[in-house]
Amino acid sequence: MILRINRYVIHNLKDLIKSGYLFAGLIAACVPAIVMTSFILNGNKPFTIKHVSNFYCMLGMLAAVLMPLSFINRDYSAKTISLINNLVQNRRNYVLANGFIALSIGLLYTMTGIVLLLMTKLLGVPGDLKISFLAGFSVNILLLVMAYFLFGYLLFLYGLRSGAVYGILTATMLFFPNALANAKGLIENKFLSELIENFPGYFFPIMVGSNPLSPLQYTIGLLTFIVLFAVVLRKSGRIEG
Repeated sequence: MILRINRYVIHNLKDLIKSGYLFAGLIAACVPAIVMTSFILNGNKPFTIKHVSNFYCMLGMLAAVLMPLSFINRDYSAKTISLINNLVQNRRNYVLANGFIALSIGLLYTMTGIVLLLMTKLLGVPGDLKISFLAGFSVNILLLVMAYFLFGYLLFLYGLRSGAVYGILTATMLFFPNALANAKGLIENKFLSELIENFPGYFFPIMVGSNPLSPLQYTIGLLTFIVLFAVVLRKSGRIEG
């Protein structure tokens, strides 16, 4: 039996809505941003709309990455993955279907973030909200979600359990970038500093809600996505049913 990509995607997206996980993730993303907005409007601190976008991305991006991975974890935990691995075409379709789910969730978080930023701007939060910033914000989110989703998928393919996968993703998205930022501030060597600055594990989480990336960083980010996607497809194709 061939796995139908559209049916798989629609069925699992409906499950996300019915279970409430989709809305819970969006709430987890929006609450810190709303609190920051309230703090800016009621205080005298020199915070801007970029602080709101950063707070939105802080937990929002982690939720957006973990959500599509929950289906892969479900299938591996329940051993239903063996029914999918019986055909090479099914393995490829499974990768593509879950990729579409991750992309759909990334788009939803992008649109929600843009609406949130437009509303905070209307409420009087200072800072420029130019088209270039919103475009960079959108591309940053989509590249980050897809790259970290594929990274997490690859960890599952190499046999790691869900606790380890989620722990690694949480560390690499929330804590590791801050450690690199601190190290970058202490490094006087220009080459090493630029190396950290152009490392996707640094610029994706650090800059996703702050600024559009540089052309070099977008190139590296796109290449990272392509390489991860190719590796996941190759690794999936080698799994025996």
